[in-house]
This record gives sequence, structure tokens and C-alpha cells, in this order.
Amino acid sequence: MYIDSRKFKYESPVSDENRQAIARDKKFTEEAYIKWFNSNISNIVERLWEIDDIGVVEQVGEFVKLLKEAEFTYSIGAYKSAIALVGICAEDLCRFFSTASGHNLFDLTQNDRIDRLHQLSLFSDSVRNDFHIVRRLRNDCLHFNAGFKSKSDRDLKSDALVAVNTLKSIYARIIGVTSYDSLDSSKLIAILDVVLQEAIRGNHDGVANTDDAIIRARNILAEATGVDISINLGNSPIIAWSEYSVDEIDLDTLPPEITLSDTETGFAVIVDLNNEDIEKLRKADVREGDILFAPLISVTNGLGLSAEWRFLATPFKKTSS
Repeated sequence: MYIDSRKFKYESPVSDENRQAIARDKKFTEEAYIKWFNSNISNIVERLWEIDDIGVVEQVGEFVKLLKEAEFTYSIGAYKSAIALVGICAEDLCRFFSTASGHNLFDLTQNDRIDRLHQLSLFSDSVRNDFHIVRRLRNDCLHFNAGFKSKSDRDLKSDALVAVNTLKSIYARIIGVTSYDSLDSSKLIAILDVVLQEAIRGNHDGVANTDDAIIRARNILAEATGVDISINLGNSPIIAWSEYSVDEIDLDTLPPEITLSDTETGFAVIVDLNNEDIEKLRKADVREGDILFAPLISVTNGLGLSAEWRFLATPFKKTSS
């Protein structure tokens, strides 16, 4: 049977007392979801690690949103939803590719569209076969065939993972991934900026926050430069003493911060300020453009990257001779 009954039916019109009761009920439900998520987080991350990583593909369409949602639904164990989303995504990717190749195949079925692009030598045998794998999985799911209904959770999980990884492989092959061997600095900065903007905006098709941006930026930099910027396994302090140029002082943010650039390397660092730091900077009449000698300290995060930076001791302002 289907049992709903999540919301208590309070009297209408809703009184102030009932509004408080509704808020209480929502809070209790929120905590229930948090408990569920916390108890399943290890499995969610394990499923994320089962999904293949294809790197960076610059050319995108609306289908990418569906692909991201499919990855997310797979990670939380919604296998039927993942298969359905991948199937719809595959159709849109196929239409996108045919249009980009100068062919209007919108009126064809997905089966005929795939075969027609193969006949035009725009799809290799392997791409055609892989598209058909995804199409068949999608048809079984959306038509809810008897065989599909009887599948175990284990079989559904396997089908969903095949669908997601097969489509990602197709996407990488027919559109092309960014080569890190020929990646210039401007393109690398543009890629990292997209990662940052996704974290700022957030989205509904997966986790996009500062920590997600950090781990993706670290992985992209490692691919592009061959250097893993992780320092250690976390929670160890890092101390840096250098000469810095004061790029910006922003006391309106929370927390207040000062942006410094190492005068030798050019690397910038944002230092969080407490009230004592602010008072010392004011007494020393530190302004943007000044040069400081300063010891900085940071404790690395769980990824082994430096997290918040703070002054270890009072910075010294360099005075002109």
C-alpha cells in the first residue's frame, strides 16, 4: 500500500499556534532526513566513486543538466530515476550532436537517429552500439516492462551504473575532452572560474559548495600541472613567513579579511582578521599597497590543503628608507 500522511491536517484558517506547530513538524522532518543522510553518507560517496570521471568537456547543452541529475540520483540510490534521466539525456545529446553536424534529425526516433548518424559515418560502431545500450535500458525503464519490474535492487544498480558510465563515455568521445597537455593558463583559469561559479550559485542536481569546488580545483590542477597541491592528510599547521604586498583590506565581510600577495612568488593569500588584528593594523596605519613582513599560520583541511589563514604574530609594516 502507499502511505503518505507526512503532514498533519491542522484547522483552516491556520492560527498562529498552528503555524508554530507546522514549523515544529517541519523541523522534526528535517532532522529525520539529516539522520537518514548521515546513516547513508558512506554508501552515497562509494556510489559517486563508481561513476567514471571524464575530465573537462567544454561544449555543453541542456543535456548536461540531466547528466548531472542522473549522477546525483544514482549516488543516492534512486536507480530507476537515474536510468530514466540518462535515457532522456542520451536523446538530447544525440539531437544536439546531429544539429551541430548539420543534420536535422529531430523527427526520427532515437533508434533511427542513432543508425542514421552511423550511416553518415558520424558515429563509429562502438558509439552506435553504446547509444543502443542506453536506449534499451531507457525503454525497459520508461515502459516499465514486466522484466524490468521484477529486477532486484542489485540488478537495477548495475543497469543504472552502466547507463551513466556508458553515456559519459559517449559524451567524451563524440564531443571531445579538454587535453591537459596543451592547456594554456587562460583556459585553466576559465575552467577553475566555472568551478567557482557553480559553488557560488549552488544547484539542484548535486552538491555544489566551497568544499566541492576545492576538491575539483585540486584535481584539475593536478591533471594540468602534474602537481598535487595537497600537503598532508589534514589537521597539521602550516607556517609561512614572507614579505607581502597588501592587495585589499575588506572589513565588511564576515569574517573581515586582508588579501596579501607574496612579493617574491606573486601567490595571493586571504587572511581572516579578528578584532585584535584589526586594531593592530589600524595602529600601524596599514593601507592597501603597503608592504608587510608577516608570519602566517593555517591548519590544513581534510583534503590536505591549507584552509583559513591567520596572523601568527603581529605583522610589521615596511617603511620607506
